[in-house]
Amino acid sequence: MLEQVHRLLALPDVPRYNIKAVVQQTQVNISTLRAWEQRYGVPNPTRSDHGHRLYSQRDIEIIKWLKQCTEEGLAISQAVALLRDMRDTGDVVARPAPPPPPTLADAGWPDLRAQLTEALLTANLRQAHLLVNTAVALFPVETLVLDLLQPMLIDIGERWAHGDVCVADERVVTNFVRQRLLGLLQIHAPFANGPRLIAGCAPEEQHEIGLIMFSLLMEQRGWELIYLGQTVSSEGLGEFLLRMAPALVCMSVSMAEHIPGLLEIARIVESRRRHRLVLCYSGMAFERHPELRGRIPGIFLGNDLRDAVVRADDLGEEIDPDRWNRQSHTFRS
Repeated sequence: MLEQVHRLLALPDVPRYNIKAVVQQTQVNISTLRAWEQRYGVPNPTRSDHGHRLYSQRDIEIIKWLKQCTEEGLAISQAVALLRDMRDTGDVVARPAPPPPPTLADAGWPDLRAQLTEALLTANLRQAHLLVNTAVALFPVETLVLDLLQPMLIDIGERWAHGDVCVADERVVTNFVRQRLLGLLQIHAPFANGPRLIAGCAPEEQHEIGLIMFSLLMEQRGWELIYLGQTVSSEGLGEFLLRMAPALVCMSVSMAEHIPGLLEIARIVESRRRHRLVLCYSGMAFERHPELRGRIPGIFLGNDLRDAVVRADDLGEEIDPDRWNRQSHTFRS
């Protein structure tokens, strides 16, 4: 391994490849590349005159090596530490081999979801918080949201629709998840240094859980979040948006009767397009009424949470590269 690391650091460092070429050559997706870059400073691409990432052959081979390390059970933080040791000292400090990181299979997500659901439906909130605390300590926030909380909410919603749980049961689960998600938003907020994102629900729209999950996952990718929450009024919104100068305005709507309010906000954003304001939107209303998607002046992100986050994150690279360019990078020598 030492010889391989030496070889990686000796490769040419001339930036010439865009991010799509890197994805093709390494088979590492864009969201993973950005997560590594934001959390560990690796890779550390330069920027073109237009603010787009440019990678060197050294970057590409390092990414391949990091991918190999993680597939073999080495934590990404340990692999990055090895590279930094080599860069700083020319040698690697001996480290004990870490145990393989926990995997989704090891976590037993269906069992954990069942335990958390049971704790909430029996009002055992202490046990519910302990279960979530354990998951937060062991796994990335994205995994917590996509593999634990979102599937549990979907299951509870289906059980409510079939009359298996009452409205009060559903509210206990929903409000517990909402509170935990809002807590995570506050914990990670100070570390965001990417483009600014304003997130809110259409006027009169009360359903915000999906929006909170989306906002939290965007924050995990380094976006600076201004969260407006439920039923955002259009009154004074145009001036507010100009003062905040976000890269994206993301709105959510679950009920079809609230789409006129979203349309009013969309027109406000569109009228200020020269100020680089861009509207994105999503929500269950567009799953039930797909014909309405083309009537909103803005970018429809889709109704899959994971895909919506990736699409919005990609837009940041295109819309506001200057903000990304001001992030601190620590690895490139």
